Amino acid sequence: MSWLRNTSLSLARQLSRSLDPRHDYEPQACFNSFCKHWQQAHDIILKSQPQHLHDDVLGVVNHLEQLATLLVLEARAREINTRISQATCLEHLLSENLLDKLYEWAICTGKYENAVRLEQLKLFGILITHYSSQVIAAEPFLRPLLKLLSGFRNELPPPNVESQLVTVLNQLCVALMQNMKFIDLFFLTTHTQNGSQAEFIIVRLLLTSVHREGSTGSAARDALLLCANMSARCTQLAEYMLAGNTCPVLATGLSGLYSLLPRTLGERVYRLTPDDVNQVHKLTLFIDSLEFCNAVAQVAHPSIKKHLLDLLYQGFLVPVLGPALLQSGAGEQAAGAAHLELLLRCVGRRGLLRPALHFVFAYRYDGRPVADVLLARLDGTEQLSLVSLSLMETLIDLNCEDVMIELVFKYLLSGHHLMATHRHKIADPEPYREAAMAFLSLTPRCCSRPLEKTREWVDELAVSGRRVLDFKREDETRRINGFNEDIVLNNLVQEVKFNYGNPNETLFGNYHAYLCDARFEIVSRTIACSDWTSKYEAPTSPKRETNNNSKEIREPDTHVAKEQDSLISCTSGYDTLKTSDTSEKEQHSLTSLVEIIEEKSTEQVTEEKDHDSLTSIGESSDYESFHYRLEESEDNEEFAEESFKKIFSKSENSVTYESEVPSLKSWKTSAESIIGPLLSYLLKKAACFLESDITTNCRVTSVLSKLASLPTPLLTSLLLCPGFVLQPNVPSLFQILSKLKEEVDELTSELDNTAELVDKARVFLIQREMALVKSRGPPSDDNHTRTESTSQKQEESPFKRMESKRRSISSSLSNMFTRRSSTSSPHGPHSLHNASYHASPQKRLVFTQEEYWNQSITLRSVLNAVILDEWVKELAALSEEHALRLSAQNYEDDTYIRTVGL
Repeated sequence: MSWLRNTSLSLARQLSRSLDPRHDYEPQACFNSFCKHWQQAHDIILKSQPQHLHDDVLGVVNHLEQLATLLVLEARAREINTRISQATCLEHLLSENLLDKLYEWAICTGKYENAVRLEQLKLFGILITHYSSQVIAAEPFLRPLLKLLSGFRNELPPPNVESQLVTVLNQLCVALMQNMKFIDLFFLTTHTQNGSQAEFIIVRLLLTSVHREGSTGSAARDALLLCANMSARCTQLAEYMLAGNTCPVLATGLSGLYSLLPRTLGERVYRLTPDDVNQVHKLTLFIDSLEFCNAVAQVAHPSIKKHLLDLLYQGFLVPVLGPALLQSGAGEQAAGAAHLELLLRCVGRRGLLRPALHFVFAYRYDGRPVADVLLARLDGTEQLSLVSLSLMETLIDLNCEDVMIELVFKYLLSGHHLMATHRHKIADPEPYREAAMAFLSLTPRCCSRPLEKTREWVDELAVSGRRVLDFKREDETRRINGFNEDIVLNNLVQEVKFNYGNPNETLFGNYHAYLCDARFEIVSRTIACSDWTSKYEAPTSPKRETNNNSKEIREPDTHVAKEQDSLISCTSGYDTLKTSDTSEKEQHSLTSLVEIIEEKSTEQVTEEKDHDSLTSIGESSDYESFHYRLEESEDNEEFAEESFKKIFSKSENSVTYESEVPSLKSWKTSAESIIGPLLSYLLKKAACFLESDITTNCRVTSVLSKLASLPTPLLTSLLLCPGFVLQPNVPSLFQILSKLKEEVDELTSELDNTAELVDKARVFLIQREMALVKSRGPPSDDNHTRTESTSQKQEESPFKRMESKRRSISSSLSNMFTRRSSTSSPHGPHSLHNASYHASPQKRLVFTQEEYWNQSITLRSVLNAVILDEWVKELAALSEEHALRLSAQNYEDDTYIRTVGL
């Protein structure tokens, strides 16, 4: 009997898929067949006997399969041929009250009830999918559907029935989103001890499955997200979701999933990557739940949003994530910080981001803000330090003014790090032009070896059977008007007249790539920071009013629009944070989380409201000096760099800069109190550049370069302009790099094989770069479609699982996290998997492995010297673009932004 059932169902499904409505549909024949199958099913229902119930259920189910097939065939035919106006099969189903009769019989089938309910749900699903506008308000459809759904209110169905139930609920939500006037039909009146109340049956059933794994949980979350979206336009639905268990279920579920996460990281894991999320099942579940909560907060009714964020703050961030960050072991602390960093990348500005930032910067444990604890861990163990630094980098990437005030500007606003004679000059473009020239002069002597010599050395290795790289020549790639055909249509460089390089070849030593990258970074951040309350162009001590009740610090400027909706209730002490978004220019309130800045300042300087007029960009000589033309040099790879040196070279009036670096011992007590712990740590690590490992150096250079790309002269002048005299014991980045150049020049001058070591270091770095490029393919069409379909979930995708944009080599290096392969030792239950990037399956030469460069301080110093050579190019490019930005009157004009490829 089971064989007959399986065979008949399989044939029905195959028939449904194989029938072509353009050839196989004949309206009258389809209608006659539909009526015949229903009559036979109805006869079985009327004559059903308990002793033959199994056969009766099987017969009815078989006929239902045929009915479903005919309904789908009719619907597909009507979609193809619009001249077919009548849905005769559907009309017969409704007129015969088929669904109600089927429901009444199903509740009498005893142990077979779930099997019949499953078929009922499938039939409802077909009707909703193909005939939603015709049936959703029809009583013969709605009444049995509501009765069927009500039967699941107080029970947990089998997995297959639950999955089909969630599918139907999801389809209902899609249909209601398209026509919300029918939403009232799904409110059922329930009677309790407190009286009668309206219950939205769809949300009630979805909450049971929202934390399920697999496709069932995913469909339930999608459906509940649609309900949250509808709540923004339906007050009755919002009130039900607010009074019910919706927000508590989401918040407690997230806390429960976090408690299952690994408590330590792998040996060489410094940041949780998309691979980690995909490979660690419990981490995947947590991220899915986190992104769902964040999406609900973005689209739901303001009252639901406020309640949910309040619960997440008081029920997850403070009692769950807080203790995880404050554990005693360094391994557990690193894992907690990595989870926090991942959380910040996954949430959106209008979702969980603001309460998360408030937790980091305003909540106190034992009287100490969480941010202070995290900053102190920058000097911890290697893993803890790098994880904490990655967290700081993620915070910087948020482009949030309050965050940057807390990390940087509250220390710099007083201007104490600058000598008084230089404080009014930090927004002048000329020091940045001089800085670009100065940084290019810091190339280590050993790195002056032409890249072509390295190419020749690689070719010699290939001839001897040791192929390590495939250097493609310029004439090997087809070019269009001087540009590679794969890049000529790229939006980033279509209007930027710079050769960004062959996408199949390394960007190592490509100064044009650094110019393009610098322009992209600075323009992007300029747009993102355009609604900040200050440009931070000069030292100042702004007057602020303190609200003693909320500890909120308000700007006195009346022109700043204040955002009205606070995302966390006043009882939680949460205030709105000001963040920026490039796609949405929205005014936000600046309710700073820092203490009154006057406490750190002894000089009172009123904030300058009128800014100096800027020269027009136009065709000025300043702009032309940065505008390199490819046709002027066909073979010289360093044309842009050399041209810049020639343009700004000063033969007799060259500027010299002090390179005396304060001792590291004095930094802890002096520099940190003047420029803050973050900048002090970064400069201290930069001073240790030559002896540090590549992972640390890539992180440090990445964070410093991102800080240097912010359009805030108060910060960029400190990092980029060597002509500004700083206070004693506050080293400038240029001073540090000058000292490093002296050290590496002295070291390499005593080596006999410097050229060979430089070639090996370049090959090692280029292999890492290309491995990263290969590991990040362009997003597929499916991925793009998925993003389009889920755009209502999140206003943005903070957690980018696939990065397709190719940037400069330092960007590649800084994003290539070192992972040692671990195939011998099993991973414990609380350890994340390690990952490895392999250049090729063949045996690798010893110098292409990181262990080779860690054998001695000499080898590590040579490798770091090559990295330093690339970094000074990046800093020079950033200085050039800042000079252009400060010289251009219409830098933020839309026309100009288009010309730089955004």
